[in-house]
Amino acid sequence: MHASVEIARALPALADRSPALEPPWVWIQSHYFFSRSDARQHCWLWLRSADGCVHALRVPAALHGDEQLARRWQRELAEVPVAVDVLESHRAVALPDAPIVPLTRWAVSWGHPVQHAIRAFAATLDQAVLDALGWLETAGSFFGSVQHYNRLAMLPPRLREHRLQALRRFPSLVTPLLVGEPGHPDMFGDDYSECDDPAPTLSLSAVAVVDAGDHGRDLTGALAAHYRISRALVRSPLLSQPWAEGHVARDVLRLLQAMPPQAWPLRAADVECRLDALRALPVRRMDESDTVELARAFAGGWNATWQALEALAPERLQPALRDCGDFLRAALQDGALPEALTGMDESALGLAWVRRLGLVRLLDASLRWHGQAAVTVPAAGDGLPDKIAPLLERRDWQGEGSALELVTRQALHAEGQSMHHCVGGYWPICLLKSARIFHLHGYDGEQATAMYELGDDAQDPRFALAQLRGPRNKEPDAALRRLTRTLELELNAPTLREQRLAVNAQACGWRDGLRQRFSQPVHHLRTLDARTRAQLQRVLGWCTRQPQWHCARQMVYRGNIAGFGYADGPHLMRRMQSGDALQLVRERDNPHDRRAVRIDWNGHKLGYVPRLRNPAIAQALDTGKTLHARIIDLDPSRGTYECVSIEIRSEP
Repeated sequence: MHASVEIARALPALADRSPALEPPWVWIQSHYFFSRSDARQHCWLWLRSADGCVHALRVPAALHGDEQLARRWQRELAEVPVAVDVLESHRAVALPDAPIVPLTRWAVSWGHPVQHAIRAFAATLDQAVLDALGWLETAGSFFGSVQHYNRLAMLPPRLREHRLQALRRFPSLVTPLLVGEPGHPDMFGDDYSECDDPAPTLSLSAVAVVDAGDHGRDLTGALAAHYRISRALVRSPLLSQPWAEGHVARDVLRLLQAMPPQAWPLRAADVECRLDALRALPVRRMDESDTVELARAFAGGWNATWQALEALAPERLQPALRDCGDFLRAALQDGALPEALTGMDESALGLAWVRRLGLVRLLDASLRWHGQAAVTVPAAGDGLPDKIAPLLERRDWQGEGSALELVTRQALHAEGQSMHHCVGGYWPICLLKSARIFHLHGYDGEQATAMYELGDDAQDPRFALAQLRGPRNKEPDAALRRLTRTLELELNAPTLREQRLAVNAQACGWRDGLRQRFSQPVHHLRTLDARTRAQLQRVLGWCTRQPQWHCARQMVYRGNIAGFGYADGPHLMRRMQSGDALQLVRERDNPHDRRAVRIDWNGHKLGYVPRLRNPAIAQALDTGKTLHARIIDLDPSRGTYECVSIEIRSEP
């Protein structure tokens, strides 16, 4: 019998069912979601358990349509909060990140039984919660997951209504506290998604926000206190809209707060499309005083400033801003710094340049410097090996492209020549900063060079993309950016953990051996023109007259805490505050690193000074020098490694 006849016969029976009589579940076969062969072993079940929770399950294909089993699970899942014990015997997997209702990949007609079953299941759900989660979604964000729905739908009615009102009023500020972060629809069940993610961990000020919203008190004031911004900014149109990231990062809020209100943008899209460019700025902005200085660059208006920058570097603003770091390093090497500014680095110089002359002049000077013809100076005698052991060497991915690891000095130089950019001079960076560089070839013929830098987590360092450049610094296309993510996953595979640790250890050894005699060789020498040199003197002269710029020589370290996620730190986040003093403890007997410097807060271990930065700090402590450490920023919305920023200074 033809399938169309079977469907035709089934439709009248389905149409006669009222939504109230529909079973609170829906079965979906694999071919509605996947074309991959391994998916055929499974089917999917959405059900609403007796307590009202929604559960999405991946089930062996042989169990498809087993109504008796679905009824049993509907009852048992309401009694057992975690589904693992209930489902293990049938090899079923809970999918908390699956969509609230099935979203089939293959189009079927509106009257198809599968569509009817999906609509009937959706009609049994809390429509107000569905609407609220849909309101939070913008391009690139996904909030409509099972676990997000359950966090709201399972609340008592009055509490649920208060929280939905808070989400409608202040979506960008309240969402991370009440719902969590946006994710990606997960229909197959990776290992990390077998159990629901815990609800967001809240600090004391965040608890005050939730309490104010739940009891109808001053929510605006509670949000202002929690995020340390003004009531006017809390109520601004910019923060009354959903953001694709699901929240507004603390550093962005601090920057907006430091700007005059008339300079604030009105649309979230005006900020989010420029976040990557903002974070590419080579300026120091780790504490509030830095942010105040940077905010002056936007006094003429957020959009007006960015439009001026985009006019200077259309279509490649982000890499052009990142390249300003090379220009600033060259500016520091151009002549001796005044004694009062000894110790100034390119980040501090960048912030001073922005503060004195503005962002547009910084980018303009950098573009002029990069536009000069480069004189190549050989780097012979730097004491570094000419070849390193490959991690992946060459990889090919069907339908995506290929990646070739550049593991010799000669190959890197050839890459710079063929791609017409400065990667040919990155060999010392590659070795001394635990980096790996690849030539990428996309399936569409596009090419690029990708550099990944290795973090310094003592337990499991991970590679992250640091630079991606096409020929002549062209911005790579979306296909190549997807290829970089595939390559990053392979570099960070658990099977390569020992090799990654060895890379970091080797880099430490090379740095120790070259510390006394190595200065980074200049492969592409460019000089400052007269106009740029005059601007540099204006900036440095201004800095010498500002006492706050004289303390760079006392700065030993600014950055994050290595191993923060493995120690007591995550459990102490709600108690720590910006400005808190930290204790530095030498661990000479540490089996992983004899230069280890532990970081404590009130007797609790937070982690360590990153391995790449601890030799000088360890030596200072061993020789009896006094170092002062403190927290300069707390932002739980960032990743576990980046949520706490610290600084270490020597005594004046």
